[in-house]
Amino acid sequence: MRFGFIGTGTITQAVVSGMLRFGVPFERIALSPRNAQTAAELAARDGRISVCASNQAVLDSSDVVCLAVVPQIAADVLGDLTFDTRHHVISFMAGISLEQLRGLIRTDGAIARAVPLPAVAEGKGSTAICPADPIAKALFAPLGEAVEVDSEDKFDALSAVTATMASFYAVLEEQASWLVRQGLDYEDARAFLSGYCVGLAHDTTRTAQPFSAMVKHSMTPGGINEQVHNELSRRRAYALYGDALDGVLRRISGST
Repeated sequence: MRFGFIGTGTITQAVVSGMLRFGVPFERIALSPRNAQTAAELAARDGRISVCASNQAVLDSSDVVCLAVVPQIAADVLGDLTFDTRHHVISFMAGISLEQLRGLIRTDGAIARAVPLPAVAEGKGSTAICPADPIAKALFAPLGEAVEVDSEDKFDALSAVTATMASFYAVLEEQASWLVRQGLDYEDARAFLSGYCVGLAHDTTRTAQPFSAMVKHSMTPGGINEQVHNELSRRRAYALYGDALDGVLRRISGST
C-alpha cells in the first residue's frame, strides 16, 4: 500500500516513526515538502520513503492520503489539489467535520477522521477513528489503542479529552514543587514522579476493570490514598475536569 502525508510536522513524524518501528506494512511513503528538515530525516530512515516536490505529487503517488495540516490553512492547501476517487483519505485535522472535509477535497472516495497523538511513535498512543475504517485501524492498531466510533459526536468527545495533557503535566509539576519544598532536588523529584506515573499507567493496561474499581483497590480504609482522594473529592477537584471538558467540547463542536 502506498501512503502519502500532506503536512510533515510532529504528528506525521510520530506516525511514520511508529510505522517503521512496529512493522506496519507499506510499499512506499510519500511526504510533502513542507517542513523540509523533518521530511528529509524521515526519508533518510528507509529507502521506501521519499520527499515529493509538491503536495500534488504526493497525491499522484499515493493510495492512502493522510492530511496533517493545521486547520487554519486547510482550505488554502487542499483547495489547490486534485483528489481522485481511488484516494482513501484519513484526516488528522482537528475541528474539520467529515462533511467539511468532503467539501474541501471534492471527491466521493473513502474518508475518515483520526486523532493520533505523539506517543504512537512508541506504540503507546491511543487513536480515535471515525467512522470505523479498516485501513485506518490497520495503520493505528499496531501503534497502540485504535478506538473506532460511529458518530462525530463521540469522536469530538474523545478529541476533547486530549485537552488534558497540559493539566496532567501541571499536576506533576505541583507535586514536584511540593517535594522541592520538602528539601528534595527537583531532578530527583521529577525522576521519582516519572517512574511512579509510568507504573500507574501500566496498571491500566493490565486489567479491563473500570477506573472506579481501581480507585477503590488503591485505597486502604483510613490510609493515605483515601485521605487525599477524600480531600480532593470534598473540594470538587475531580468535577472541575468535567466542567472544563464541557467547555472544550462546546468549542470543538462549534456550539459556542
